Order: sequence, then structure tokens, then C-alpha cells
Amino acid sequence: MAQNTDDGVRRRRVLAAAGTGVAAALAGCGGETGDGSTSESTEGTTDEATATSEPTTESGASGRVTLLHDTHVHGRYGGADDAANVEHYFGLMTDLAAEADGEPLLLGSGDDLASSVLSAAFDGSHVVDAFDAGGLGYDTFGNHDFDMGPGTARERVADSDFTWLSANVVEAGTEAVFAGEQGAKRHALVDAGGVTVGLTGVIHADAPDVTSMGEAAEVQDPTESVRTAVGELRDGGAEAVVVLSHLAGADAVALAESVDGIDAVVGDHAANLLDEPRVVNGTVCSFVGDGYDYVGEVDLVVEDGAVADHAFRRHDTAAAVEDGLEPHPDVAEVATSYRSELDAELGATIGETTEPLDVRQSVVRKRESNFGNYIADTIRAAADADIALTNGGGIRTDRVYEAGEITKRTVVDVLPFPNNVVKLEVSGETLRAALEHGVGAVEESSGRFPQVSGIAYTYDPDAEPGSRIVEATVGGEPIDDGATYELGTNDFVAGGGDGYGGLAAAETLVGANDGALLSTAVIDAIEADGTISPTVEGRITVE
Repeated sequence: MAQNTDDGVRRRRVLAAAGTGVAAALAGCGGETGDGSTSESTEGTTDEATATSEPTTESGASGRVTLLHDTHVHGRYGGADDAANVEHYFGLMTDLAAEADGEPLLLGSGDDLASSVLSAAFDGSHVVDAFDAGGLGYDTFGNHDFDMGPGTARERVADSDFTWLSANVVEAGTEAVFAGEQGAKRHALVDAGGVTVGLTGVIHADAPDVTSMGEAAEVQDPTESVRTAVGELRDGGAEAVVVLSHLAGADAVALAESVDGIDAVVGDHAANLLDEPRVVNGTVCSFVGDGYDYVGEVDLVVEDGAVADHAFRRHDTAAAVEDGLEPHPDVAEVATSYRSELDAELGATIGETTEPLDVRQSVVRKRESNFGNYIADTIRAAADADIALTNGGGIRTDRVYEAGEITKRTVVDVLPFPNNVVKLEVSGETLRAALEHGVGAVEESSGRFPQVSGIAYTYDPDAEPGSRIVEATVGGEPIDDGATYELGTNDFVAGGGDGYGGLAAAETLVGANDGALLSTAVIDAIEADGTISPTVEGRITVE
């Protein structure tokens, strides 16, 4: 179970009022049976609230199904005063469901439980409660749904009124869907207005490398897993098959090209935004970004037991609010309660900084960051280690905080993942290899980039990956490949996350169960210091 960011933060579930109206009635959309990136994107060229394409035929459909998608909200609600927030999003979905030409299905695409300030405080319960109140029918797993570990993911599956679907996340060493005992399914058959719709979900193959799935869950090959699920759904009588996707756009398109029998793929790990779906091998691939900005609406026209045509509209949440859209009342009630509880706890001032704190992605994933230094120093002190290394991808918000007061919210916003401080014993050779790995994809702004303490290194970004470290020292002395060092890091990196496989093989001196929550350690350090003045010291040099 992930720890709270502060002892004063209480986790609780806010139950929506009984009788959620249209949204609740649409959650299942009929009886359920059965068991359990670089894609081209655009920002759109229309000024209208909705991008639209209509069916090219009108001939005697035996049914019409409306897919309203997707979620991919990273544990966020949006601000109460924001147009694109959770309450307006589900208000829009509910209005669209009520007006739909076909039987509506409300679908998510994963990456919903984390990572955000709310997620760190409530372990994703806030998302489940909001989605339940809004009437979501189905969701799939994204990598961020495991950021708090597989145990917490199981708890959230059990809490959900909606159904989690995955063709390729399984219990380790088995063929059983992950969290099946808590209600997850490999796939489902749904009666949507007389049309039998088959639903399944899929996650990208490298999810275990970028999140905290641990040893409890495994990710199987996406293509073969979906191929099997589609066959089972067709054998079960599915007249339309829809995949809730947490693949990057190019991989989703490749899946559609490789697997026959898929009518629609909705959702995108890479958050691509298309004005029109791509149609590949008879599959409609609909990508509408992430967060609360857009709702995708895909109508599938079914004739004689098969999908014969489709229509698409992309709805802009902010534009709909300008046109008078009202927030979903039950979702608003849930969101207000969670926001209020969080504000009361995280608004407290813990110290001040005399220097702006730079956590821009272009900095923490490519060069030395002054707040990255402070975080790495905190890890080193908390672990009582010789040196420390932390992945830049774990430092979030992509902004500069001006000099002045620091609140608990600032720290939890910057460090939203529930990572604990650990201590490893590593050889100099392993340490050097870790640094080399860390700068191996800097041109991609990879999250593996290392912010460090007690270490200084110079790298050449133009050299071949694997040969980029020009110089590396510990305490001012060159790294001795034969020596051993006590390394402080976070449990994600220590477990091989972001590809740090060499560290996963190192001896653990202090494990995650005994280490402090990283955000709490930083909060405590700032409170103890009172005033901080972090600077760029020359720990990382770009040649």
C-alpha cells in the first residue's frame, strides 16, 4: 500500500449520492455477458466546438452503437474553475450519451489513477469515485495505474462500479487476468441496443519498465493477446469489437493492421490528437489526446451483424462550457469534497526558497536542475548513503517556481509518485553503467536522465549511446570500477524502472518498506532547513 504524503492527509472514499440519473443508467449500457509513438497528430484546424465526419451510407442498419471516449487523466481533476475539468467532462459525456444516435458506451483508456497531487494523497480513490459518479462503463490499464503498486491497483479495481478490461495484463506466472478476483476481465460482451459489442483492453509491452508493477503482474505480447481476445469475442457472438487502447498511436495502428476483426481502437498512450480517425484494415483508430480537453464520439453502424460504416465527432469541453454546458452534479460533489480535503492539508507553508526552483522537463531530463540537486541531496541524506541518483522523469510539473514560500502542495506536485527512498551497494562499474544508461536517450528527453548527489559527470550527447560519459567522479575522484559505493535512489529506479536493470541486480541495504516516502523526505528537509537556496553547481556538464 502506498503511503500518504503527510500523516495529516486522510484517505477516504466519497460516495456519490444515490440516483446518479442518466449517467448511472448508461454505465453498463445493457446487459453484460462473457468473461472476463509517433503517430501523426494535429491540433485541429476548425474553430468549431466539434470536429465531425458523417456516415457515407444510410442503408438499413440493424443497430447503431455510440462510443464516447476517453479518459487518460493521470489522476487529475483539473481546477474547480477550469473549463476542462472532471465535472464538465462527465457533464459533456452525459449530455452526449442522452443525445446519441446509437446506444452509448462510456469508455476509458487507462493512465487514470496516477500521477497527481490527489493521487499521492488518496491512492487513486478520488478517480474511481468520480468515474463511478459520472457513469463510466469500462476502463483499461495504463502504466500510471500501477504507479502505486499492484496492491493498490487491485484495491481500486475492487472499488470500481465500472469494469476494468485487459487482454494482456495477467497475474504473474498465469494466464489469468490481473485483478480478476477483484472484478477485472480479459474481455466482455455487451448488449448495446440489440447489438452485441465485444470489448477488451491493451497496454504497451514496456509498461513494466516505466511503472511499479512489481512481481505480481506481467504484460503479455499486445498483438497476440488482442488477437486471442478478438477471436474469443467473435466466437461469443460479437457483432462489433472495440479495443480500449493504451498503446502509442503508431503501435495501435500496427495492431489494427496485424489483427483482423477489430472495428474500433479508442485511446492513445502517446496522447495523439487527430482531427479524423485513421481507418486501417477496416479498423477505426480514434485518438483524442488525453485529459479533459476532448471527448471522442464514434458511431458504429451495424448491418446484418457486421459494422458497415462509422461516423466521428470530436467535442471540445471548453467550447461546450462556453456554450452553456453544466457540470455533472454528482461528479462535482465528489470532486469538491476531495479538493477541499486536499487543500486543507497541502496548503500549509513549509519553508521558503531564495532561488527559483527549475523543474522544467527540458532541464530535469537533459541537464542539472537546482531543485533536482536538492531532491538528490535529500535522498542521499535520508538513505545515509555515499552518493545518490534519481530519474528526472520522476520530477514533474514542467515549470519554474518563483522564489518565495514553498507549500506541501508544491513538493507533492513535483514528486507525485509514491516512491520510497532505498539504499543499494553498487560497484563502480555498475555505477558507471547506470550513468551511461541514464544519458543514453537524452535526445528523446527520456525520463531516465539522472539527477545526482555526491557524483559529478560530463557527457557528450552527440556520441553514440553507451559511449557518452566523458568523465565521472565521486567526491571529486574518478569512479573506481572495482570499488563499492552506497547509493541512495528511489525504489522505482532500484527495481529496474526506466531500464536501470543493473541497479535491480545490486545488493539492497535499505529496502522500500524501510525507506521514507520521497515526497515526505523532501517536505521534512525543507521544514528543517526553513530557507533553501539550491543552485546549479556543475554536477552535470554537457560537452
